[in-house]
This record gives sequence, structure tokens and C-alpha cells, in this order.
Amino acid sequence: MPFSNPGSPTPSGSGLSQAQLARARSYSYRLFSELYLRGITAVSLPYLQQIPELTAVLPTPFYADSAAAAHHDLFQFNIFPYESFFLGDDGLVGGEVTAVVNQHYFQLGWQTAVADTEADHLGQELACLAFLVAEEAEAWESDQPGAAHDWQTRQQFFLHSHLLCWAPTCLLAIQRQSNPFFAELAHMTLTLLLSHVGNVTPPPDFLPPNQDILANEKSGFKEIVHFLLLPALSGITLSRDNIGQLGRQFDLPRGFGSRETMLLNLLRTAGQYDALPALLTALQETCRRWQSSYQQLIDQHSQTALFIQPWQARAAATEQMVIELMASSIAE
Repeated sequence: MPFSNPGSPTPSGSGLSQAQLARARSYSYRLFSELYLRGITAVSLPYLQQIPELTAVLPTPFYADSAAAAHHDLFQFNIFPYESFFLGDDGLVGGEVTAVVNQHYFQLGWQTAVADTEADHLGQELACLAFLVAEEAEAWESDQPGAAHDWQTRQQFFLHSHLLCWAPTCLLAIQRQSNPFFAELAHMTLTLLLSHVGNVTPPPDFLPPNQDILANEKSGFKEIVHFLLLPALSGITLSRDNIGQLGRQFDLPRGFGSRETMLLNLLRTAGQYDALPALLTALQETCRRWQSSYQQLIDQHSQTALFIQPWQARAAATEQMVIELMASSIAE
């Protein structure tokens, strides 16, 4: 689909009129949506080449097949950019969370952009936001400030009900992967989203209840792995590549397969090779880095603290769990 050139995403306070700011936001959200859904394509490439931050990290030379493969590897094997995955306690995509997103799309007057992709995909939610901001721009351009404010209210509703609850953690996770283009895109997306937030009221509890898995004497490595790999429980994200890096760091076999299989193998072999304390120390440091990343977001965008702090608290609790695990006798 054709895009208008967004240039670099422009935060509020840039000297643009309200209509111009809304247009700039809408173009950026629309382009970013397409990139998360489809990756870099021959259609989007000319527009990316007009954005300095993304031009600097474009793969060169550009090959469509290589770009598609990189997109598939990142979003099919490492980071699962779905609200239901990041907010759920079962690691699955779809279900009630996706149904609520679909219901809100209907209420807001928008239809999902890609029929064969779950409605709660990051790209779909950004496309909805692009639509809402475009409608605001049209209202300003038609000299209808009342309608423009109504569209702003809808934007904040959608941000508060959905994207702010999970996208920061997802976008931070993307930044921790080895794909420089999507790492920069995630940084730009996060900056754009957080600068878009208006007045924030205390959000409802959007994370599942805390789980103290070490309190259960029957908990073993399987339960620990399940906990660590669910962002809503642990406050962190461990991709297949992240797990592979831990294995290489300590020269431990981790095998192949799902993230669950790889991390379970890693913990087991670490125990066999007397490397479990070192591996747990590395996991503790991972938790600390996540807490630091959350704090940076709070410092830079204080108005979003109520949405970031619950994630930060989960990461802190996971660090404490890892510390307790070091002193425990948990074994398979």
C-alpha cells in the first residue's frame, strides 16, 4: 500500500499545527504497522530511505527474500508481538484478550488491516491508532475542533486499554535482539507511543496475579522455565536467541526446538556441569537490565509510570526469585 512520507516521527511541541502533528503521527503509525506486519518490502523501502534513523540501519544491499526471512525469524521464533501473549499467563495467542481487542476495534469504527493475522498483533493495533489519528487530522482540517477532540479521546482510550499495557515490554524485547533495523524501529515506535500519551488515570490491573512458584515444594525446572518465559509473570522476555546466547556464554548445550525445550535443557546441563550458579547469576543480571530499562522509560516519560511500574515490579520479583533459587535445592 502506498504511504505518505512521515519523515522522522515528530513529538508534540515541535511547532507543527495540531492537524500537521496528527498527520505526521498517522503516517508514522501506518508505516510502522506495515513493517511489523510484513517486514521491509520493495514498497516500503523508498519511504524508509527518507527516514535517516532507519536508513542508517537498512540491510544493504537489499534483498526482498533476505528481508522476509529476517522478519520471519524475529517474529515467528523469537518475539511474539501479540497482546494476548504478553499479557497472558499461558503463553498462547488469541482467546479472550484478542476478542476484547476486536470488540474495541468495532466500537472505534475500524476494521483490522490484515484478515489472516490476529487482531491483537502489534502491527494491527498500530494500524488502528493510525486510523484514529488520521480521523483527528481530518477533523482539524475541516475546522471541527469538537470532532478532533473526540478522536483524541478515542486514541487515549485505545492507548490506555491496550498498547500502553504491553507494547513497551514488547518493544524493549525487540531492541534486545540482533536485528539492528527492527531494534531501531522499536526504539522509534516506543518514543512515538509514549510521547502520544495524554492525562493518565490509574489503569486497572492488566497483569495476571503474582505467582510465587518457589513456595510450592513440587516446583522444579519445568515450572521455573514456564514462569521465566511468560512476560506477564516474570516481567522479562527471553527469546530463543537470548537463550542461545546464554548457552554459548557458558559453553553449555541447549539443543533445538521451542524456547521451553531450550531453556529447560540449558538449566539441566548447567546443573550437570556445575555451571548453574553462573547461569543463575546471568539471569539475575538480565532481570536487573530489564529493571533499568523500565526505569529509563519512567524517567523519560513520567506520565506513563503507572503502566511501566507494574512490569518493573515483576522483573524485580523475578530477580529475587532467582536469588532464592541459588540457595535452594530445587532439582528435577
